Amino acid sequence: MKGLLVINADDLGMSPEVNAGILTGLQYGFMSDASLLVKAPFAEPAVEGLKNLGTGCAGIHIDLDELLGWRPGGYEANPRPVLMEMLQRADLLAACAREARAQIERFLSFDLMATHLDTHHHVHGFGPIFETLMGLMDEYAIPAMRFSAQGYQLPTREDIPYERGMYRRMEDTLREKGVFHCDTLLEGSGKIPEVGFGVTELVVHPSRGGEPWRSQEMEALQSAEGVVSLMRRGIRLMSFSDLLTEVRTSS
Repeated sequence: MKGLLVINADDLGMSPEVNAGILTGLQYGFMSDASLLVKAPFAEPAVEGLKNLGTGCAGIHIDLDELLGWRPGGYEANPRPVLMEMLQRADLLAACAREARAQIERFLSFDLMATHLDTHHHVHGFGPIFETLMGLMDEYAIPAMRFSAQGYQLPTREDIPYERGMYRRMEDTLREKGVFHCDTLLEGSGKIPEVGFGVTELVVHPSRGGEPWRSQEMEALQSAEGVVSLMRRGIRLMSFSDLLTEVRTSS
C-alpha cells in the first residue's frame, strides 16, 4: 500500500476559531479527519458542524492533562521523575481509566462512531497510560490508535520518555489486538514535504483566527504548496474511516 495520508486535525471543540478552521478544512478537502476534545467548551457545536458536513465519525482526543498535573503553556505540577513514579500507582491509573471511559461515553452520546483514538499532548506515549487505554480500545472496539514507533516530541514541554524496547512492545500489543496504526506519524504542516510512501498520519492544529501558530498552520494547509503538492506526488488523502476500509479490503 503506497502513498496514503490522513491529515488529522486535533483539538476539535476547543474554541469557535479552532472549530471553524477544522470544519473548513474538512469541507474543502485539505484536511481529512479530526479528533474531538469531548470536554472542551465548544464540543457540541463541533459535533453539529461535523453532522452538517455529513460526517458521522471522528477520533476521540482523550485529555488526561488535569490528572497528570499539566496545564497550558508547558506547566507541569510535578517534575518529570516524580510523574514517572506516579504513573506506577494503581490509583492514578484507575483514575485515568475512569476519566478516559467517561470521555469515550460522552463521545458516543453524540451519536458519533469512533474510528480512532489519540491523546492530548500524546500522553499515551507513557507506557502505563498506553496499557490503560488499550483495555478501553478493546472494550469499545475502537479500531485505530495514533502511534509513533519513534516516540513523541512535545514543543512546549519535555518529550515523552522513549525506550526502544518498550515501544516495540507497544507496537506488538497493537498488532496482537488488531488495532490499526499508520506506518509513520508526522506533526505540523511543515512536515508535508516528508510525507512519502506507506500510510502516514499528519497531525495538525489549524484555526481560523485565535492563536497565531494555529492560524499559520491553517494558511499552510490551504496553500498550493500544501495538499496540492501531495496530489502531484500521487499521495492520496483519506479519513481513518476510508483508510480502515481500504486496509480491510486489501488484506
